[in-house]
Amino acid sequence: MVGLTRYDPAELEHDPLELGIDVGGTFTDIVLMNLSTGEVTVEKTLTTPADPSEGILDGLRRLKANGKDLRRVRAVIHGTTLVANALIERRGAKTGLLATRGFRDILHFVGRELRYDVYDPNLVMPEPLIPRRLRREVDERIASTGAVIRDLDREHARGVVRGLLAEKVEALAVSLLHSYINPIHEQILGEIIHQEARDLAVSLSHEVLPQVREYERTSATAINAYVQPIVRSYLQHLKDGLRAEGMSCELYLMTSFGGAITVDIAQSFPIQLVESGPAAGTLVASRIGEKAGLTNLLSFDMGGTTAKSCVIQHGRPLINKNHEVARARRFKRGSGLPLGVPVIDLLEIGAGGGSIAEIDELGLLRVGPTSVGADPGPACYGLGGGHPTVTDANLILGFLNPEYFLGGAMKLDANHAARVIEENISRPLGLSLMDGAAAINRVVTENMTEAARVHSVEMNVDIEHFALLAFGGAGPIHAYALADRLRLPLVICPPDAGVLSALGLLVAPLAFEFARTFAEDLDRVNSGTINEILASLERDGRALLNKAGVEEVVFEHSVDMCYVGQGFEVTTPLPFDRLNDDHLTSLKRIFDDTYEKAYGRRVRGLPARCLTWRVLASGPMPRFDRAAQSRANLRGDPLKGRRVTHFPEHGPQDCSVYERSLLATGVSLAGPLLIEDKNSTISVPPGMWAEVDQQYNVVLRR
Repeated sequence: MVGLTRYDPAELEHDPLELGIDVGGTFTDIVLMNLSTGEVTVEKTLTTPADPSEGILDGLRRLKANGKDLRRVRAVIHGTTLVANALIERRGAKTGLLATRGFRDILHFVGRELRYDVYDPNLVMPEPLIPRRLRREVDERIASTGAVIRDLDREHARGVVRGLLAEKVEALAVSLLHSYINPIHEQILGEIIHQEARDLAVSLSHEVLPQVREYERTSATAINAYVQPIVRSYLQHLKDGLRAEGMSCELYLMTSFGGAITVDIAQSFPIQLVESGPAAGTLVASRIGEKAGLTNLLSFDMGGTTAKSCVIQHGRPLINKNHEVARARRFKRGSGLPLGVPVIDLLEIGAGGGSIAEIDELGLLRVGPTSVGADPGPACYGLGGGHPTVTDANLILGFLNPEYFLGGAMKLDANHAARVIEENISRPLGLSLMDGAAAINRVVTENMTEAARVHSVEMNVDIEHFALLAFGGAGPIHAYALADRLRLPLVICPPDAGVLSALGLLVAPLAFEFARTFAEDLDRVNSGTINEILASLERDGRALLNKAGVEEVVFEHSVDMCYVGQGFEVTTPLPFDRLNDDHLTSLKRIFDDTYEKAYGRRVRGLPARCLTWRVLASGPMPRFDRAAQSRANLRGDPLKGRRVTHFPEHGPQDCSVYERSLLATGVSLAGPLLIEDKNSTISVPPGMWAEVDQQYNVVLRR
């Protein structure tokens, strides 16, 4: 079973429950788990974009209607795309910015002073979230050493704050020069704002991102302030809705780096939630790989709106400290708003079940990135959709059973799917209906393959001997073809693959990262000073997690380092609780190794420099054991029928169709075949074997 250790078992009532909620672009997935028995109950509803909490509450009411007592739920862990969508769609709060005199336009003119595409004469840079008229200056100055050059003029600052309040701003971002080393003036400004507008959302840069580099720190603070009011409102509405359904339990939010935080922290630092939902799937993928004895994986999550991949190396997802959101050019690094906070390094492209297939201006077939979303959804949903999509194509090809979609809760209209593919794709290209559907399937698979290949090359990781772990509602359908194109030897499809991200929320420990910049050449580092910084960060972490009810706190240390003269750093593990002079030589060697893994070379003889010191504070890792889940009470023949399926690479095949929940461990089946459950379908082409391992994963091999 999958279980959590957030509570002392002796304090738990009989059959306590935990709830994981993942809101995607098309579906909202809800997983209810019995902590005593490991029983998993799944509810899937269409996402309600206008107010995502409505889709959640609809799913909870369905659980109650099916006899589930939600009063026994001890914790709700939630992953959401609310923050990312608000940034992409520019529908955050009206936000003002307070900056040091002379730095009003840092978001607009300074940036990184780089052109992300030097050959594009029509280069479009991301527009700042805060317009110039709402960016104001205060009279103060702090040196890079932390010394106060010019005291903050409090009366002038108060007048500036009142001027912004007169503009009816809903949030304020405060980012002053060198506040990461001395926050005194930001703290005073925070007090002034609180006196003038007690309930206004305020983000102070030394709290949001206490790190060197003014542009990145100001960008992160602006992002945090911009989404703070809508996150506050959404989470309060959700908490009220949970209480109305009889649930008085704690609500936690998934962070972008794979930890869980309380509502209070999420409301103060919503920037931590940008990649909230996708991170959960990657986290559980690494745990599944660990149980299967596989530490090098390519995680592949294909849902209704997007496809996401992540490289998991040595059992851990790669972390990106330079993540961007709301890019002006989707695949152009440098064209977005820098986030600054650590994020699981996910590649996300517009390739999901709802991705629209169309003929472009050159007469070629294009699939995505535009999606029909949850409203109206693919044509086959029968909810008014008129565009051909990947789901429509997979239905026509025979991968989906129109009577068993969502376990039969939603009937699919194959006739309407055929009509929109015929009219919009097959006839214009001179193809048969089946060839048009196969072309859609092939193009979307090629899109995902090329994106995953380029992403791994950019990270300097050779994935040729990695296993592919596929999940999401559409992932197991396309997994074999993706693995074949990437030359990966193994495909793993875990149980409950269609809702794995929601399940992943239940295996996330409470965690938060704390960071502080203290720049110094490695050969001049004072170990006593660094130990004081690490101890201070640990105290902050322990206090935060103790407040959330976690007594056993584990710390993981790291430092951002570069070679002297370089402009960017790599995060280097710090395997020492405290530094001494003997450790500095070891740290240089660890940095050289880390740099070589990232860039394929090391610069011998060049000294190193340390910038930002980091401490990740985590609670206990929740228990995770799928092998203990008993299926002894399930009886029946797993072979449920046959269906002709058109594999794009192999043509029409007469496939056996199996019910996944009735397959026992050790079963080995030869393709072509289909394995169905309520939320996903695994396609196994000719020439491949499907075997159920001891963790109930379906493993595909040649």
